[in-house]
Amino acid sequence: MEDNGYDIMDSRLDDKPGGTHMRSAREPKSKFTASVRANLVKLLDQKAAQLKLNRSDAVEEAIELWLRKQSEIAEDEYFAATAKEMNEDARAWNETTTDSARRTWE
Repeated sequence: MEDNGYDIMDSRLDDKPGGTHMRSAREPKSKFTASVRANLVKLLDQKAAQLKLNRSDAVEEAIELWLRKQSEIAEDEYFAATAKEMNEDARAWNETTTDSARRTWE
């Protein structure tokens, strides 16, 4: 993954009304355009207004949460693959030691 100098896992939470808004620490902002279903925009605007956030803050938080989830999924996949490999190694070791013990006692 490209290093952009921003570690989503190191983001600090601030005390915005939603309780999960990430502090930007005066990071430069970029504008972009995204096509989103109208009903999602309506729900986004309603919830953002309820939490006293602007749309940009709400979208930024959503992106950060999505990135964090993707990182967690990748971590889970890594540990699952590592556990599978360790289990295969343990089975092979058990077979080796069992065979060795049998030959010793024959």
